[in-house]
Amino acid sequence: MSLDAKAYSCNGRSSWSGSSRTETEGYQWIINTSDKGYVKSGVSICGVVLSNTIIDFSTSFIAKNGYSGNKSSYVASIQRTLACLGYSPGTADGVFGSGTERAVKDFQADKGLSADGIVGKDTYYCLSTARY
Repeated sequence: MSLDAKAYSCNGRSSWSGSSRTETEGYQWIINTSDKGYVKSGVSICGVVLSNTIIDFSTSFIAKNGYSGNKSSYVASIQRTLACLGYSPGTADGVFGSGTERAVKDFQADKGLSADGIVGKDTYYCLSTARY
């Protein structure tokens, strides 16, 4: 399967991978190139990279306040990305608390998403493509 990758940096620059690659190569290209991005096949998003953390869309996952199944690396990457975007989640400690929930809701509202504070695939994708 050939895929495309797009990367974004904290200074507002973006770039396309320029060539088809495997999913793993796409993620690594984003990590080597920028702060965040996404890998897609046609119009389908395979996964995103936030703060050098690969978040694969092959499994169902969410991050939300009070959820014991949150992956701390995912939450910390969400927190760092929100902070870079100008939202204030508090310390990037990997714990999804009330400050992170408030920042997620603010981000979701600004992007026209349901402002429920739950980070699912749509919110991850919007985080990966939002301009700094």
